Amino acid sequence: MIEKIQQAAADGRTAFSFEYFPPKTEEGVENLFERMDRMVAHGPSFCDITWGAGGSTADLTLEIANRMQNMVRACVPLARPTARAI
Repeated sequence: MIEKIQQAAADGRTAFSFEYFPPKTEEGVENLFERMDRMVAHGPSFCDITWGAGGSTADLTLEIANRMQNMVRACVPLARPTARAI
């Protein structure tokens, strides 16, 4: 990722990303996939997919990351854990 950001800066381009949160309903999942398709058309440097606290959305997060990777190879999908209180 750092290379993508550095290359964008060297080229005078703005590096940006999208963060996705796993929806709680099947309708929300379909809505996300429809919107994701339009959003990645803008060429983000990478995409961040939040991993639910305690791994509660692990399967859905992996499904979203897989679909993102297949949708746009240039967009590097990342699964990021959410912050939890200790």
